[in-house]
Amino acid sequence: MLLGAGVLATIAVTRRGDLAGSLARLGHLRWIWVPAALGLEWSSMAAFGRMQRRFLEAGGATVAMSTMLATVYSANALSVSVPLAGPGLGAAFTFRRFKRQGIDPPLAGWSLLVGGVVSTVAGVFVLVGGALLSGNELLVLVGVLGGLSGAAVVVVLHTATRRPRLRSALESAGAWVLGRGRRLLRRSAGGDPSAAIRVWTDRLASLRPGRSVWIGVSGLALTNWLADAGVLAVSIYAVGAHVPWQALLLVYGSGAIVGSLGITPGGLGLVEGTLCIGLVGAGLPAALALAAVLLYRLISFWTVAAAGWVVLLCLHRDQNAH
Repeated sequence: MLLGAGVLATIAVTRRGDLAGSLARLGHLRWIWVPAALGLEWSSMAAFGRMQRRFLEAGGATVAMSTMLATVYSANALSVSVPLAGPGLGAAFTFRRFKRQGIDPPLAGWSLLVGGVVSTVAGVFVLVGGALLSGNELLVLVGVLGGLSGAAVVVVLHTATRRPRLRSALESAGAWVLGRGRRLLRRSAGGDPSAAIRVWTDRLASLRPGRSVWIGVSGLALTNWLADAGVLAVSIYAVGAHVPWQALLLVYGSGAIVGSLGITPGGLGLVEGTLCIGLVGAGLPAALALAAVLLYRLISFWTVAAAGWVVLLCLHRDQNAH
């Protein structure tokens, strides 16, 4: 949090003229674009929720879309509000929510793990697309290797649950990790770690999502990223600037990578700085670039996080009421 505040303070001090110009521009927005930006951000979050829901449906579980969206918004609020530990808190919250909805732990864990990998791989390919458009061949190579590595994780997990030798090795490693974790947390209850892991691998082996599932979730993951990138593009239009289409995805992807590091809550300060530098490098005047980034972050970060906390408080109230 202090690092993010320091970055924002540095921008405010060193770029006072640009900051004043950007604030003035925000006071004269092309308001017709703001509802479009809000709609794109809602579409981005909804696509992520539908992706998780599709994974659960592949395992035989049914979750109402409204319930899934409540989980997604709440988990996102936790994820972006706490530095470093935020993503872990968001994942733990989602896992507990799935269990309360009657979803068995192996399926809940599988959907979170594989959903996270698919989303990451989709984000990498968005970055690769941006690198291709901007002619950055080195970044294209790094992105393709990263995407293939992420896809390999899913392939290895599915293969391991169906091949006796690989499955045995996976169960042994999992039992060792579970046993060590229990000892570190001083939890002796829970039964034999090997038996617990065997239940998980049996359930995972029963999951056989077809090609249509993988195509569907991949499309939804790409939609999640591209719709959010669209919010940045529309924000640029809203402040009266021209969108640097050739560099947009690369600039957006760079900001997403910085934000995913979790150094500050939601990449606060760091994302703004990265996006501003990228847009200025792509030819936007500094004042317009900063205004567009501030509007983008207001919609994609602050508004979504605030909505998530409202939903989280409502869920907490309803739980206490019961």
